[in-house]
Amino acid sequence: MRYDPNRHLLSIYLILCTLSALTQTSLVSPSDFTTSGEAVLTGSNCFQLTKERLWSSGGVWHKTPIDLRSSFSMDLRMMFGCDDIGGADGVVFVFTPFQGMVGYQGEGMGFAGLQPSLGIEIDTWENEHLFDPPEDHVAILQDGYVNHYYNLVGPKAIANVEDCKLHDLGIRWDEKEQLLEVSIDGQDVIAYQGDLIADVFRDNPVVYWGVTSATGKYFNRHEICFDRINFRAPLEDLEFTPQQIGLLEKGQVHTLEDVKFKSGRTTISDRSLPDLHRVINFLNDHPHLHLGIEGHTDNVGSEDLNKTLSQRRAKAISDYLLGKGVPQPRLHVEGYGEEHPAADNTTPQGREKNRRIDIYFFNPRT
Repeated sequence: MRYDPNRHLLSIYLILCTLSALTQTSLVSPSDFTTSGEAVLTGSNCFQLTKERLWSSGGVWHKTPIDLRSSFSMDLRMMFGCDDIGGADGVVFVFTPFQGMVGYQGEGMGFAGLQPSLGIEIDTWENEHLFDPPEDHVAILQDGYVNHYYNLVGPKAIANVEDCKLHDLGIRWDEKEQLLEVSIDGQDVIAYQGDLIADVFRDNPVVYWGVTSATGKYFNRHEICFDRINFRAPLEDLEFTPQQIGLLEKGQVHTLEDVKFKSGRTTISDRSLPDLHRVINFLNDHPHLHLGIEGHTDNVGSEDLNKTLSQRRAKAISDYLLGKGVPQPRLHVEGYGEEHPAADNTTPQGREKNRRIDIYFFNPRT
């Protein structure tokens, strides 16, 4: 096979990603990403994934992880080159708890060997020993296995995408339905339904995302360019579990596990937002209930200062809820300082656990 550098060009344009995170729209900066393998920055928002040589591999990863306990969607545009006959190998869109990794080269496309992981493979080269179909195809892969015998779903043949044109790629995760869907050019092409957190990521809900590629016996110049990312918090998708709801409806005290404060601080982090949005939705679904917000601290510092700090933390939560439309009369703030530790204050882990917010719902008329 002859190598033509003008025809073996794979450019991936991510023009819009909608993730479950803090609501904002921002221009993408190269500083938002980290590279692995031989990937290098080549322009203001472009990266070269592989070098123009045999057995090269690289990946580009977004620095901010996503939480699979919330739904998200991503919309991308990809160009897979112009050589339908000799073009190879394709790309894998990867989710994994480990940022900045790159797997095996060649047919592994930088994905093979990554564990645990989930990959959306768009493969344009037939490897018969991997049970590839002769057509361009997609598959949903697990734990770095590119042999289709181990697929979660697929492979499924698709129309030729090595045609010098940009193709739309859509990725949707519906947390309620536990459904991952992939579309190309507006047409649904493959889907997988299952508990990704438990079955793929070993009970870890937080994963990084990126794109990997590699060369083998034939080599291409692979590039990826990012334009804009939109972040949106889909509040309608964030709810307590049925078991939690049952306990909350009975007035049981509940610790907001994702609401964390640094020592001495009252700032609400992005990590806290999913829990707070669940509280908002619960209040919207139960308009007759009020919310008690209790702040707690570790025992570092004086008792009086800790009580004041716990009150300020509880008020920070109340202020956030007020800003989201929860009426003031429904919110009741208390600060208990170090009075009610939930763990041993002699260890760093215990002190972190004691810097917490507890909530409970109650009917003021009963």
